[in-house]
Amino acid sequence: MFFRAFLILFTTLLLSLSQASITAAQSRENVMVVFDGSGSMWGQIDGKAKIEIARDAIKEMVNSWNQESKIGLIAYGHRKKGDCADIETLHPVAVLDKNAFTSSVNAIQPKGKTPISAAVHKAAKELKFTEEKATVILISDGLETCNADPCALATDLEAAGLDFTTHVIGFDINKAESAKLACLATNTGGKFILASNAAELNKAITETVQTVQTVQKAAPEPEPEPNGPQGIKAIPVVCETCADVLEKNVFWYLYEAQQDANGNRREIGRNGSATALFETAEGRYFVYGTYGQAATGVEVEVKPGTLTEVKVNFNAGNLRVSGAATAGADSLDKDMFYWVYDAKKDLEGNRREIARSGATSQLFHLPAGEFYVVAQHGNAFASAELTVQANELTDYVFDMNVGYLKVNAIPTNGGAVLNDNMFYWVYEDKKDLEGNRKEVTRSGAASQLFKLPAGKYHIVAQHGKAYTSASVEVSANSLSEYTFDMNVGYFRVNAIMAEGMPAIEDNMFYWVYHAKKDLEGNRKEVARSGAASQLFRLAAGKYYVVAQHGKALSEKEITIEAGALSEETLVENSTIIRVTPTVANGGVLANDVFWWVYDAKKDLEGNHREIARSGAVEQTFILPAGDYIFAVRNAGQIHNTDVTLIPGEQKKMTVEIQPN
Repeated sequence: MFFRAFLILFTTLLLSLSQASITAAQSRENVMVVFDGSGSMWGQIDGKAKIEIARDAIKEMVNSWNQESKIGLIAYGHRKKGDCADIETLHPVAVLDKNAFTSSVNAIQPKGKTPISAAVHKAAKELKFTEEKATVILISDGLETCNADPCALATDLEAAGLDFTTHVIGFDINKAESAKLACLATNTGGKFILASNAAELNKAITETVQTVQTVQKAAPEPEPEPNGPQGIKAIPVVCETCADVLEKNVFWYLYEAQQDANGNRREIGRNGSATALFETAEGRYFVYGTYGQAATGVEVEVKPGTLTEVKVNFNAGNLRVSGAATAGADSLDKDMFYWVYDAKKDLEGNRREIARSGATSQLFHLPAGEFYVVAQHGNAFASAELTVQANELTDYVFDMNVGYLKVNAIPTNGGAVLNDNMFYWVYEDKKDLEGNRKEVTRSGAASQLFKLPAGKYHIVAQHGKAYTSASVEVSANSLSEYTFDMNVGYFRVNAIMAEGMPAIEDNMFYWVYHAKKDLEGNRKEVARSGAASQLFRLAAGKYYVVAQHGKALSEKEITIEAGALSEETLVENSTIIRVTPTVANGGVLANDVFWWVYDAKKDLEGNHREIARSGAVEQTFILPAGDYIFAVRNAGQIHNTDVTLIPGEQKKMTVEIQPN
């Protein structure tokens, strides 16, 4: 009995210790630092590059880091210019190696763009944010430059994450930029801190690290009350009678109350916390806040030794929009875009844009009122006039009435699907009074999925110089597929100077014409190319090819079969000759040297036909084999030389000019 009781007690103790270890491990933060390596980090503050200031601040951070928290490092914009995919994990999340971490930051050389959204999203995924508590610390000196919406991303990550937070340190950014960057923090319950110099950056990083390693997001501590100093506490609400205080998506500015001659106030400070504390001297101030697209301001008087609390009413509601392919269908999960406008038009019939978002489903914070909202999915648009009321949620699902058309092409019946050099135009099927169709969209992808409003369309497909078209119908919430038979063949052509010689590598030009002549004896041009060797994609049929090498021409009629490759090597019977003038007896060339090349044979009127000319002293001519007269002018005198050229010859010729 004693042994059994001891065993139960010992097992219980082990389980308790194990559970305590698990709880301790779960409470630790897994942190990913996202570091700005964009080109703007070479900007200077007080004579020192921002990248150097940031490196020093990171060094201070790692020296004070609590090793119980794992940390990783992602940088962006540090390897290539103009590349929105330039995002690299320099250190996966792990126990901190101070020397390696610092060395990696010191090696960052700013170069490129600012893909903030993609970098933060990558950090969240590496932190397994849907499975574990995850925290991102973003250090950036500018806004997103890669056509993404950080605010929408923050909302999506907050909704999908188990316990996800982004803290943002805005380094040397202006007022307009700060509000747009702050939403990454406020939408995820994180801190947003501004830093304009080295000291403020060190302080901001220290404060953020302390927050990460001492505060649990699940049980946030109350805002600290001022210990003696006076100031303002701004408390955000969405209606006059609302008791609930907003906890995120709020940004504050503090101004002097007095306005200048232009109606502007001097800014004193700003704060990204939902409930903001400003420590100020006594006097009158103007507190201005934004909650999404809702904004308002109030004047506040601060008295000595007093913390003045002011409830700021944004008179705001929420509008959540999403889209469905058709009424009653599941919500679309990608490729949505929304614009929010004032419902009322101005005198020119235009509406003022309030907000926009590329999120699939978007929650807008708007002032109470009437709005006109436009939704887009591919080439399908829908709109609605919607009312937003204070402290209420308006939910609206757009019926996009959209269907899907997938197109690809084959060279001929039974051929494999073409994977390059395709282009598609989509037109409305119905023609206007002039017989023209309105273009809806286009694509250069080999295989393309078009998102189109339900209806009839006329599609034109192009592969090289082969065209075909078809009329198709698209139904809402369904997929239509169409494969174009391009009836196309391939013609590869090159040329040689003479029989047995290698292919000509430059100075070639090709024209492809329809073989059949019109009533005036002319052929219609189909294609042309200046490449030495060219692959033409042509509709099956007969063609006439002309090849030019300098002044030498060759031509041939060809037949193109669908799905087949034809190859031709044309013989140019050409010669390359480089001519150089000299003056006999050591004479000097004048500055009026000019060359003419004539056919040696005279026409019926006794004249020599001019073949080529050049004003260069030394000149290379490419000519058909044959007999020529080379005429060169020097000092006003023209000197003629008879020359015979044979096919494939490449020669240099010096023409000696007799002085006057």
